[in-house]
Amino acid sequence: MHSARSRRQFIRIGDRTVHYRYAGQGPVLMLLHQSPQNSRMWLQMIARFADRYTVIAPDTPGFGYSDPLADAAPGIDRFAEATLALADALGIERFALFGMHTGGLIGMHLAWMAPERLHCLIIDGYALFNDAERARYTDRYLPPFVPSWDGGHLRWLWSRMREQLYFFPWCDPSAECAIALPPYDTQGTHDAAMDILDVGDNYRSGYGAAFRYTQRQRVAELQCPAWLIYRHDDVLLGHRARLPALPANVRSEEEPEGVEGLHRRMDSLLQQSTQPLLTPVPLAAREKDGWTRRIIDTPVGEVAVRLRRGSNGAVLHIHSPGQAPLPVAALQVDARTQIAVELPGHAGSAEITAPLTVETMQTALCALLEDVVPGQAVAVHAYEAAAAYVADLAACLGARLTEVALHRPWLLQADECACLLARLPDPALHPAGGHMAEAWQWERERHLLWPWLPPSAAARRLVAAPDAAQVHANVVELLRLGAQLPLVFAGVAVADTGLRLSALRVPVTVHADAQEDYQGRSAALVAGLAAR
Repeated sequence: MHSARSRRQFIRIGDRTVHYRYAGQGPVLMLLHQSPQNSRMWLQMIARFADRYTVIAPDTPGFGYSDPLADAAPGIDRFAEATLALADALGIERFALFGMHTGGLIGMHLAWMAPERLHCLIIDGYALFNDAERARYTDRYLPPFVPSWDGGHLRWLWSRMREQLYFFPWCDPSAECAIALPPYDTQGTHDAAMDILDVGDNYRSGYGAAFRYTQRQRVAELQCPAWLIYRHDDVLLGHRARLPALPANVRSEEEPEGVEGLHRRMDSLLQQSTQPLLTPVPLAAREKDGWTRRIIDTPVGEVAVRLRRGSNGAVLHIHSPGQAPLPVAALQVDARTQIAVELPGHAGSAEITAPLTVETMQTALCALLEDVVPGQAVAVHAYEAAAAYVADLAACLGARLTEVALHRPWLLQADECACLLARLPDPALHPAGGHMAEAWQWERERHLLWPWLPPSAAARRLVAAPDAAQVHANVVELLRLGAQLPLVFAGVAVADTGLRLSALRVPVTVHADAQEDYQGRSAALVAGLAAR
């Protein structure tokens, strides 16, 4: 708690899992992000304020790694209630709240609803859309984001993220909506697109709540100290003139010096309004019955797992690298503790910066087992390419390993490994988003052609086309891996996997139907294991 290093954790609140970042010590400062971003946007701000405050930055419902609200179209009030529920779950009695754009609306409603909980409220860009704007934005600003079989939704996404820095709203390319902001560079466009890829069609929930919110005059009814800051480089600067008459405790000010000026202003405002923290803030994970999502701190970084406590040992489920983790409903589970890892570089473990080598994967797996089930017996279920990790993991576990189950394992020869690695999608970012289209084509055709053979009639798999939603989920993981994608696949496209699995001294079962068993190699492995 006393380190300025930003850390992450999940907490379950009711049926929802909430992800948040935290750092520092002292009075609590909570940060609420804009749509469609997430708490990752606050990393520099967390570092700046963590020497004086306990900074907590949640992913609001449905964004980043937080589960969405159950409502089909939640309002700002529901987002505010969810924020207050998080404070309650973490034992935070009073806190300062900073919000930007959508986060500012959420903060305003929370302050209106529960003024006794806030030391102060600071909003960066308080939006006051009129009826005509709300109607225009809601209809065109938020089209459904649904994967299409040809990957065209990715091309739309790339263009849409570029356009938002040329026009506000992005969907109105008229001269009156033109804005003079510097365009994204290629990395910036990619990062903005990834924020939406993190959440898919749910990106519309936060935006929609903001556009539908009609009680903006409540800002004049606030009882806690509040500051509405309008930066000169913010597209909402013009909204300041729309503010109603404000009471003495609510002030509206312009900031000509951008984000740095805002931060300097906050130094003074927070010092005026916060008091010493009276109760400790318990930020540890709280496991509950059923599946819980957790962050495990390992020597290679923070690893996300889904955990279901049981008895008499544990089962570790390792999804195939380069693919989305399996939903827990699809896992074979029993009374033992179930651990479904999100491999480094994937899903909730995507922020690991260590090279994604086999050694990194093994260090993470061994460390999380030592954290979650120290000394206990472990069974391993490995899916597809993850079969390559099993032999080294067996060496790490030693006598603790009780059994191995392989699901559609990759059992390749040297020339097939070389072919697969040579044909991987190029992860280099393309100024027009071509890297996204290339990842889509590779992932879709991986199901239609054996990916370790040169494209030909002989490589064709006579199976149904894959579901576009599943292709999309896997493409998101390929894009998360980015420049490390070739390194990850080099660790699993190895020619001796079958031999190493045959040498295991524990029971091994293999699950692969005929369509998934390339050249009958899984069946041959089963026969060899039975004959040993």
